[in-house]
Amino acid sequence: SSMDDGDINSAKMQVQGQMAAQYIQEVMQVITSKCFTKCVTRPGPKLDDSEKICTAKCMDRYLDAMAIVSQTWVLQGSPT
Repeated sequence: SSMDDGDINSAKMQVQGQMAAQYIQEVMQVITSKCFTKCVTRPGPKLDDSEKICTAKCMDRYLDAMAIVSQTWVLQGSPT
């Protein structure tokens, strides 16, 4: 049996959603690693207050930058 246009579009959307989820997961791993390396100078059983604040601010900066890049990419249109 052949797939109709609706099935094909649904499959494309599912693949795009999976790719987006994988991309977000990879970006979050990179951000977490970079922020941990930058902020946690004395690893121990728990983070001290300055490490918590540094990590939160670091993550916020990366996420803000990612949002700006994503918005710009969407506004300019994705390459076909």
